[in-house]
Amino acid sequence: MKESSAVHHETALLPLPRPDRRSHGSRVRTCAGVFKSVRYLTYDTVELIIKVDPGSPPMNAQAGQYATLQTEDLEKPRSFSFARAPSMEAPDEYTFYVRKVEGGALSTWLFAKDRTGASVTMTGPLGRFMLDSGTKTIVGIAGGSGMSAIKAILEDAAHRKIKRDCLFLYGARAQRDLYCQQEIAEMQKKWAGKHKFESAMVLSEEPTHSGWTGPRGFVTDYLNKHYLQTGKLDIKNIEVYFCGPPPMVDAGVNVLTEKGLPRQHIHHDKFEDATSPAPVIDNRICVVCDECLLVKPLENCIVEVATLRANGGSNFYGYERIDPAYTSGIYHNTLYIDPNQCIRCYACVDVCPVGAISPLFDKMPHTLRQVVERRSGK
Repeated sequence: MKESSAVHHETALLPLPRPDRRSHGSRVRTCAGVFKSVRYLTYDTVELIIKVDPGSPPMNAQAGQYATLQTEDLEKPRSFSFARAPSMEAPDEYTFYVRKVEGGALSTWLFAKDRTGASVTMTGPLGRFMLDSGTKTIVGIAGGSGMSAIKAILEDAAHRKIKRDCLFLYGARAQRDLYCQQEIAEMQKKWAGKHKFESAMVLSEEPTHSGWTGPRGFVTDYLNKHYLQTGKLDIKNIEVYFCGPPPMVDAGVNVLTEKGLPRQHIHHDKFEDATSPAPVIDNRICVVCDECLLVKPLENCIVEVATLRANGGSNFYGYERIDPAYTSGIYHNTLYIDPNQCIRCYACVDVCPVGAISPLFDKMPHTLRQVVERRSGK
């Protein structure tokens, strides 16, 4: 019998993408507590300090991350950034800054009367808006209550004596919108020796004859004219962090990319709300790592479904959840983000290691079953 010959081809197996360890190591936890204090910082912004119940699991948050807050009177939770570096908080306490927003469910409830002592449920930590481990100059730019995340990041850097230069710019409308000036001054005093910490408050609507001697205009224009165009900042040696209203963030990103700063050196945390698009999961890309399921803040915002009931086009009026051994022949037939449950926190977008979740995807979710049917000609 003649021995058959075989040609062996070595196939290089590509490793599965790894989730961001910073998010992966901080699983979502839920804690019950109360509003220990509610203190006005400005006429429309308050500082909330939440005291969680004794024995609650630690959040293990990093500066820059956020949590969702929900009270018994509200149907859905709302996302807010931690306003203090975790290392600077008192035990079992968490600080947030909340600005009154027209039509905002939580802020409307909060500003209706003194809520000190009211019960609250906190879920977190969420997000990956955190300081990088490099050595480049830190440029932090905040607007409105975006002060919280940027301040927490810089407060933590000052506490740890991070050996990097720093520029902090805050954009507001008028002097009555300014707060945390004393805290920023303290950061400057504590900043690592031989490294610069510079800050400026930039007002866009301050009356001409008010006596204000500081910078005026939009904060992103100020950054461009006084730091980028003058060469005071080296575009090749900066890492930029934005937190605030989407128009401010978008304007800043445009200015920096036009100057040649690669997008990977621009980090941002935009304020999203119910009018923002809900993310969509493309199950053809999903690698079944479960990261999105581990950070989802609500039980039913991401669901494993066997059937989506469409009402023409991309409008869905219902779904059938997976019933193990009955409605699913494969694991994760479809992961579906219910836009009626989604609170637009985008935590799932942040942790997906393969880019399978995005608010920019078609609203019609792509599923594994659709791919099989297409390939088989059915």
